[in-house]
Parts: sequence; C-alpha cells; structure tokens
Amino acid sequence: MPVPAGLPETFYCTEKIDFSKDVDASNLKGKSVVVTGGANGLGAGSVKAFAEAGAYVTILDINEEQGNAVSHTLNAAGHHVQFTKTDMTSFSSQTAGFKSALSFAPSKSIDIVLASAGLSGTSIKTWVDNLPTSQPDAEPELPTTVVIDVNLMGVYYTAHLALFYFKQTATSGDAASKQLILISSLAGYVTLSNVADYNASKYGVRGFWRAIRQSRQILGPDTPPFRTNLIAPTFMRTNMTTDVEPALTAMGIEFGAVEDVVAGIMRVACDESIYGRTVAIAAGKEAPGDRNWDLCDDWEGLDGGRDTLGGITDGRIRGLELCGLGNYGRDNPFREMARK
Repeated sequence: MPVPAGLPETFYCTEKIDFSKDVDASNLKGKSVVVTGGANGLGAGSVKAFAEAGAYVTILDINEEQGNAVSHTLNAAGHHVQFTKTDMTSFSSQTAGFKSALSFAPSKSIDIVLASAGLSGTSIKTWVDNLPTSQPDAEPELPTTVVIDVNLMGVYYTAHLALFYFKQTATSGDAASKQLILISSLAGYVTLSNVADYNASKYGVRGFWRAIRQSRQILGPDTPPFRTNLIAPTFMRTNMTTDVEPALTAMGIEFGAVEDVVAGIMRVACDESIYGRTVAIAAGKEAPGDRNWDLCDDWEGLDGGRDTLGGITDGRIRGLELCGLGNYGRDNPFREMARK
C-alpha cells in the first residue's frame, strides 16, 4: 500500500511474507553465522539448521558443557561449528566471541547474526510478598535485573557488534545482505501479567528492531544491504520452560516446538526479499512452522495488534490471552520460579 503523502519513510510498509514459498537454504553455504544462546533450546535448533545448510557457525553462550556438546555433535556429522564461552551481559566477552567468529570462517567475515540468548522472567508479586512486614524500619532490597541484562542489554550489545563487524567485513558491490535476526516474543505484543522484567525486555527488543528495520543502507554506499527481521514465538517447549509448562498447559496455553521457531528463522534468513517483518511463531500442526504468520507490525497492521488478536481468536496461539488475567499474575508459575 502506498504511504500517504507527507509522511516519513518510516511509514512505508515492506512486502508481507509469502509463506507458500519454499525455503531454499542453498545461499547459506559458506556463510559466517553467529548464534547467541546457541547451546540449547531455540538457539541450538538454529545452529543445527544453519550448519546443515553449510554455514560456518559460531555459538556464543555461557553454558560451556552444552555449547561444546552441540558443536562436537555437529562437527562429528561433518559440519562446521565452534563454541566460544560468552557472557551476554559483558560487552568485552561478546566482542571476544565475535572475533572468534571472524577467525573461524574461511571468509573472515560475519554475515548473519541471530540474537537468541534469553532468560525467562519472574513475577513482581515477589517484591510485595517478600516484604519484611514485621520490620517497619526495613530498607528496600535491590531488585534483580538479570533478565533485562541478558534479554535486552545483551541483545543491544549483540546488535552493536553485528553492525560493527558487518561494516568492517563488508565487500564492495556484494548483493547478498548482512542480516541481524532478533528474537523477541509474543510477550512483546501480549501482556504477561506482572512478569514485568520479561515483558519489558521483549518489548524493548521489538522497539530496537523497529528503530533499525528501515535502515537498508546503514552500512554505507556500495556495501551489502542490511536486513533485519524479528521472530516472536509463543510459549515454546525448551529447557527454559520445563518448570512452567505443566501449570501453563493446565490453563489452556498451547506450547510450540523448537522446530516451529527454526522454520521461521530459516525462512527470513534464506529469503533476501524479506526485511522489516515480524514472524509470529505458533505451534505447528502437520509440519514445523505450518501455522507461523506475518504479524504485520507496521501502520497497515495497526502495529501488529490486528494480527495478534487474529492469532488468538482463530486459535493459532490458543490460550495466550489468559496471560493478561489477574490470577495469572497472582498465582502463576513464574512467581514460583522466583523463589527457586
């Protein structure tokens, strides 16, 4: 749809994703890919998909045991994967990780960065529940910011380093894009009552992405185009959700699989025509990702509101609306996680 006269280019809407197209991963062969949080869950599933497509993949993660296990398994199968222990909350640690990716790939470049490192949230009800009411002169305790440190500031560092090394390693005249794929969540669109740290971090990632998604030529003239897309999963079955899945399933909330997310990531990674779009991830039915859809997070789609509501009402993200209920905030499993 043409932008109305007089409005800035940020109101231009890019082409909606065509999910009927086949995904051709052949253009990933030989690419240098960085995956943060790649030691398990969504990240590990993506590492496997990139490696099987012929990419040189660097895993950046704090979990040394699982990161080495993923890399060893894939290398034994003839793929090209390395693990570098990395603290997402440390800029210097992430910088060292990116430098290891540069030296690992034969191209000595970085082509795709997937920011998938993340932590689950906790309920702010614990702030009130844990008040020492028997001590009227008690002082407030500093709240933990670890979820925001990893999920938002860590992604901020990752994006900064991605753009730096995209620019530094850009080849003049190369038509293939440099890509930054960000993992947000449908919690960046739907309220998780009282789970403020997770909600804030995922809205923050979404806001950051919206600020850069139109910046196709940010790397400069006669350089590869820059491409960024957002992935917004519903609840997914991973190690991170093991403790909360029974309670949420009992509420009627449906969990997807890692493969559903990987299908969305690979679609945007492989199709140069997709940029500035959000892929909503739902639980697949007959094949991984077969119910994923374009969230239309732009002015045409009412900033994703229209299609988020559509996903709830048509059952693709069944039960997600329950996350905004008051009893979800009072008696939800994230509250119990905060006590562990």
